[in-house]
Amino acid sequence: MKVLLSRFAGFSAVPLISFIAPLFLLPIIPNVFGLAAWGSVGTAQAVGTVCAIVAGFGWNISGGARIALSADDDARRQLFGDSFWCRGLLVVAAGLVGAALSSALVPPEFRLVAALVTLATTAAAMTVVWYAVGVGDARVVLLFETVPVSLSVALAIPLLLLTEQLLWYPVLTLIGFLTGPLLLNLRLYRRPVPPFAGRRILRAYRANVSVAAAETIGGTYTSAPIPLAQGLLGATASGQATSADKFFRIALFAVTVLSNTLQKWVLEVSYAHGRARRHLVAFGLHTALALFGGTALALLGPVLSTLLFGRAATPEIAVFLGFGATFALTSLTTPFIRNVLVPAGLNRYVLYGTLGAAVVGVPLMIWASQWGLSGIIAGLAASELVILAVVGSAGTHHLLRERRAAFALVAPSEGGVAHD
Repeated sequence: MKVLLSRFAGFSAVPLISFIAPLFLLPIIPNVFGLAAWGSVGTAQAVGTVCAIVAGFGWNISGGARIALSADDDARRQLFGDSFWCRGLLVVAAGLVGAALSSALVPPEFRLVAALVTLATTAAAMTVVWYAVGVGDARVVLLFETVPVSLSVALAIPLLLLTEQLLWYPVLTLIGFLTGPLLLNLRLYRRPVPPFAGRRILRAYRANVSVAAAETIGGTYTSAPIPLAQGLLGATASGQATSADKFFRIALFAVTVLSNTLQKWVLEVSYAHGRARRHLVAFGLHTALALFGGTALALLGPVLSTLLFGRAATPEIAVFLGFGATFALTSLTTPFIRNVLVPAGLNRYVLYGTLGAAVVGVPLMIWASQWGLSGIIAGLAASELVILAVVGSAGTHHLLRERRAAFALVAPSEGGVAHD
């Protein structure tokens, strides 16, 4: 338990700095550059988020478990090197496509900014967090992600205020996201980029294709509300959606921290030695987070949004209620995906769930837009309910089967008494 608490402290306190730092910068955009600029940045970030998920190619979900289960340090270094090239090539391709798309969605005066924001957001795919989770070392996040990103934010704030040039925001964000991985490469390989092994990289693409497809589909429907608001409801609605979405993404940080903390702890023991019990602990903690976090987002979101972004950029409370429900469902879904299905190689169920969520959610969001922004967010919550139903049932079935198998193996050697 001490190890678990230490891991939780490391993977919560350190990345929290990276999430808090932008809160000092983001209010500058709607308050200095206006609601149209804020909505354009939000639209570009939403497109960039999808591009980052495409470029990440499932490593954020499967990478931590694969690192944790690797035989030795050499295997871990090789795996991270393959992932660097696998993701880096896609960052360039997806980023350019996304930049063109986002620049077409926003007003003409914000097209260059939107393109650069999308490129910078896409570069987040190069994150080192999942590698740090796999090796169980939060210092990797501190040195190679938190510090570079926080420094870029600290430099951007005075430049934005002094020059009133919004371009500084995406340019410095891009530099912050890319600096950390390059520095980690210097530590692991004594060079800024790892060795290029074409055949291994192709195998990495093949190994991750199903989980990457699932994550991409999921990222598409969860990022859809802001571009849909921009296209269907206008700049004011997209600006308000951007404000609410910021708090939703910050709240999701808690889900990420909890899952990062628990993943290695759950997987490091077999079912015969207590994995089933650890799964129950993980489910209990994620349920508590769902209830507390969803309620806090719904109640505190409107107040904090008004304080930071202004009344004009804050949507009605129904929007925050929808995001709160979506948060709760996401928290409940996460342990089934990261601790059960992906480590067991059952990625197809994750794909089925996210595909079903997209098929249901995106048309529902478009149809519900007749009730405004709150209707779009209600569609988002409904889509998350679909994926919970699919991965929850598949994950529960797998857990029960593995637990029965563990009892069958242990019982004969212990006089017919099985201990989990």
